[in-house]
Amino acid sequence: MLIRHTLKYLPAQLLSPLAQLVAVVLWTHWLAPAEMGVFTLVTVTQEIAYLGCLGWFAVYALRYLPPVADRAGLARYLATENVVVLASVLASVLVAAVAAWALPGPLPFWRGAAVLAAFLATKAMNAHYAERARAQSAFLAYSLLQVAGPLGALGLGWLALRWCEPTALVLLGAYAAAQGLGCVLALPGLGMRWRLTRPDRVLLRSAIVFGGPVLLLSVLGWVAENYIRYLVQWHSGAAALGLMIVGWSLGRRCAAVAAMVVTTASFPLAARLLNEGRRDDAMASLELNATLMLAVLLPVTAALQILGPALVALTVAPAYQQVTGELLGLSILAGSARNLHMHTADQFMVLERRFGLLAKVSGVEIVLCALASLAGLQLAGLRGAVIGQALGSLATLALSLHWAHTRLGFRWPWRESARIAAATALMLLLLRTLPIGRDASGLLLGMLAGAAAYAAACALLFGPSLHGFWTARAR
Repeated sequence: MLIRHTLKYLPAQLLSPLAQLVAVVLWTHWLAPAEMGVFTLVTVTQEIAYLGCLGWFAVYALRYLPPVADRAGLARYLATENVVVLASVLASVLVAAVAAWALPGPLPFWRGAAVLAAFLATKAMNAHYAERARAQSAFLAYSLLQVAGPLGALGLGWLALRWCEPTALVLLGAYAAAQGLGCVLALPGLGMRWRLTRPDRVLLRSAIVFGGPVLLLSVLGWVAENYIRYLVQWHSGAAALGLMIVGWSLGRRCAAVAAMVVTTASFPLAARLLNEGRRDDAMASLELNATLMLAVLLPVTAALQILGPALVALTVAPAYQQVTGELLGLSILAGSARNLHMHTADQFMVLERRFGLLAKVSGVEIVLCALASLAGLQLAGLRGAVIGQALGSLATLALSLHWAHTRLGFRWPWRESARIAAATALMLLLLRTLPIGRDASGLLLGMLAGAAAYAAACALLFGPSLHGFWTARAR
């Protein structure tokens, strides 16, 4: 069942981040750096607004949505949900008004507030109803809600920027339209109740009690992920943020996509094993997940250090190429370190319900990364800021693994890690010897040669272990 569900979710889980990855590159050919900075500030503001307005209730829905057989309970939930969603829309309008007033640049207030409100509200509803679709195993509705915004905005945004003024406001309007279309298409498949009645107070209180701690952890995670954008904008302005965000986002999204390939099914599987009292099996599952995570993230991070310049030269607009080339390799390093601790040691802390320990990890990460990035920004500009982020994320990875091991007994797969590092080193040696140019054929040659070398090295180093594993399974 787990594999079947994972495969059904896979198209949405791949298409959405890939569309976002393409969008980072595409918008560089239309938006000036200052407009890219404004667009970035709005998108990260939306994330924190969603957590406060609706995210806490989405977490409750994912965990406690009544089954279809419980008609009375489901009716109480739907009535409460309608009120919460309506309240979140009104809150989005207020946040949009404040954002339109505070954003840098000559943004027309009323038009800006209207577009931002539409963007914030539709994005929040997409995210919330996608979580409810997961709780209902409504795969089609989930896919529509996850894909419509990022994928639809590629087409609508391209048309809007081509035929209208190339500004962040026009692009945000295209995103709002695509997200709204996703809601219209998906909601009929979720069993909605359109009447607005009094919410269930007991259910609402339970949602607040359950979602509150999770909301706090989510806010800490948001700060750790996005503080650098506000720091750069405050220190150097929206144009510098726009220049930085391309390399930063490309690196972070490459790391996130690579991690997602192997981490989708690990958490629910480990949770089920732990609920059955099979703690050792759950630990083994997370240890295997750590091995797979490293096996994907390490070669991708290493290869981009060599292939990154060719990738940037082929895809990114000239105005952004120099800064993007300087930051891409460092950004994926920082993103890989963060994904490693989030999906291994931090994940184990969640399973063990050690939320206080996880909050300490997030707090340490925020302080370390913020101080290191601020120092780097003062000493070496944008490159120094990203170096500081990478150093803070690596230090947090080490601390998270240390606490998970000493306090919870989590075991990191050191032997497998050494083999993966050796395979990655062999791949890098080959890439260093190849004459890789900055054209499409050179990039393709480097990617294929690197992948083949890494696969061959892994087969050589892990061959005996895999042979023993499959022999035991056969017996």
